[in-house]
Amino acid sequence: MSKVSKLDPEEVEIPTRLSVVEPRNDRIAAEQARWLQETYGKEVAERGERMPFVTDCGIDVRPLYTPADLRGRLDYCRDLGFPGEYPYTRGSEPGMYRVEPFVISAYSGFGDAEICNRRFRHLLELGAEQILVANDLPTQCGYDSDHEMAAAEVGQVGVAIDTLADMELLFDGIPVNTVKRVGTLCNSLGPVALALYAALGEKQGIDWSRYTVNLQNDPLKEYIARGTQILPPGPAARLAVDAVEWCAAHAPNWSPMTVCVNHINSGGAGSTKGSAIALANAIHYIELLLKRGCSIDAVAPLIHMFPDERHDFFVTVANLRALRRIWARLMKERYGASNPDAMRLRTTVYGHGQEALAEPLNNIARTAFGTLAYALGGASYIYIASYDEAVSTPGLDSIRVALRTQEIIAYEHGFSATIDPLGGSYFVEHLTNEIEDGILATLRELDEAGGALQVIERGIGRRIMTEGAVRRQRAIDSGDRPWITVNKWPEKPNVPNTAFRVDPASIERQLARLARVKAERDEKRVRAALAEIDRACAEDRNVVPATLEAVRAYATIGEICDSWRARFGSFVPSTDF
Repeated sequence: MSKVSKLDPEEVEIPTRLSVVEPRNDRIAAEQARWLQETYGKEVAERGERMPFVTDCGIDVRPLYTPADLRGRLDYCRDLGFPGEYPYTRGSEPGMYRVEPFVISAYSGFGDAEICNRRFRHLLELGAEQILVANDLPTQCGYDSDHEMAAAEVGQVGVAIDTLADMELLFDGIPVNTVKRVGTLCNSLGPVALALYAALGEKQGIDWSRYTVNLQNDPLKEYIARGTQILPPGPAARLAVDAVEWCAAHAPNWSPMTVCVNHINSGGAGSTKGSAIALANAIHYIELLLKRGCSIDAVAPLIHMFPDERHDFFVTVANLRALRRIWARLMKERYGASNPDAMRLRTTVYGHGQEALAEPLNNIARTAFGTLAYALGGASYIYIASYDEAVSTPGLDSIRVALRTQEIIAYEHGFSATIDPLGGSYFVEHLTNEIEDGILATLRELDEAGGALQVIERGIGRRIMTEGAVRRQRAIDSGDRPWITVNKWPEKPNVPNTAFRVDPASIERQLARLARVKAERDEKRVRAALAEIDRACAEDRNVVPATLEAVRAYATIGEICDSWRARFGSFVPSTDF
C-alpha cells in the first residue's frame, strides 16, 4: 500500500473567489435572458414571472438562478469562509452536525409542577436532550397563582411556577445535569428565572458549572410583539442584562439571553425586518453591558438568537446564514471583539410551518419541512411545534411525533452528513445576500431612529408589524400565498374531541401548594430579601444576588415582581403615534 502524503499548502492553489465573478458571467447572463425569452415569451421574460412569486419578506423569486445572479457579490473567503471560522456563514462550529447533531429539544408545560413533571420524564424517555419550560401567563407577567389577575389562567398555556418549591417538584427525579440544557422562554423575569434555576441546582447538589441554563430573557420584544411586559422598557432591559452580567462572572457556561425574532415575525414584520428589530434589541443590551465595564469578548458569547421564518423554506436557510455573517461582522467591526466565541452566533429555533386549524394532521408535514430548513441552515438548537398545537396544548401522541421528527432529520437520510449542503447554490447564495442587505438596511433605519427603545416608544415596531401583517393577509386572501385547507381546497376548522385539556384538579393543587409554602417559610427572611432587592434596584446594583437570596427563602415570583413594580412602575403604552 502506498503511503499517503500530506499536501503542501505552498503547492495547493486555493481559489479566493467563486467562478460566479469571472468574466464569462456576461455570456451566462445573455444565455439566461435567451432561455427566459424562449421559455416564457418576451413579456414574461421582461417581468421574469408568469405569476407573482414573492417571499414573505418581499424578495422577488426568479424562475432560474445562474452565476450571473451573484456577479460581484460573492468573494468566497470574505463572505462564506469555512464552518467554525469567520464570518461563520457556513456554520458556527467546525464539525457542525457531522460531529454532533443539533440538540433535540422539547418545549412543554401545563397545569401544575406535579403533572408536568410526569410529562417531562416521558419526553426524556423519548430522547429529548433539552427541556424548555412553558410557563403560564400569570407566571410570565409576574403574578402569583392566587392573584386576582391570574383567575382562569393558572396552568392554562404553561405550567404555573410561584416559588422554588414548584421548581423542585417540576424537576423531581430529573437532575439538571442529565440534560444538555434546561430553561424557559419567560422574557420579563430574567433575574428571577435565573435565580430559580441556580437555586434548583443548589437543592439538587449540582454545581452551576455542571449544567447549562438557557433563558430567552428578551423583554424588549414583548412591548411590540407579545405583551407579557411588566416594567417600562428601560428598567426591564437593565434587569435583563443583570442576568447576563451575573452569568459572565459566575456561570459563563450558561445562556442567559436569547434575543427573539419569533413573535416579531409571526406578528407580521417578516423574518428580515424582524431580524433587524431583534438585532437592535441585542445592540441595546450589549451597549448597556459595555457601559458597565463588561468586555464584549466576555458577554457576547452569552447572547444567542432565536431567528424565525415560517413561510419560505429557502428563506429559512438563507436567513440563518445571513444572520451569522451579520453578527460576526457586527461584533468584530463595531465592538472590536477578538474572541471567536463572541463572533460565533448560536441560534435556537422553533421548527414549524404555517400550521392550520383545519386537518391538523397536515401540520406534521409542515413542521417537518420547517424543521428540515432550520437544520440545513445550521441551527444550534431546535425544538418543534406539535401537529395539534393550533388546536390545544399538545397531547402525548403529537409530542412523540414532534420529537421523532427531530430525530429523523438529525439521524436519517444523510441530512447531517455534510456541512452547509446548500452552500454554493446560486439561489441560496442570492437569497443570503438579499436577506443580509434587507436586514442591514432596516437596522440602519432603526439606529437612525434612536435604537431599540425608540422602536417601542415611537411605535416603529408596531408599524412595521402591522404593515407586514396586512400585506401577508392580503396575499393569503388573494391566493398569492397558497395555504392548503385555508385558501386552497378550504376546509372548516375541525377541532377534535380528543383535544388536550388541563385537569382542573391541578389548579387546586397549585393554589394549595402556594398557601402551604407561604405558611411554612421564614417570613422575616423573605421580607429582608425583598427589601434588599429594592435597595439593589434603587442603588443601580445587580439584582441577581438579592433575587437569588429571595428565591432561596421561598419568596414568590409575584412578591419579587411587586418590588420591581413599586420601584420602577408598570408599563403604560403610548397613544401618541
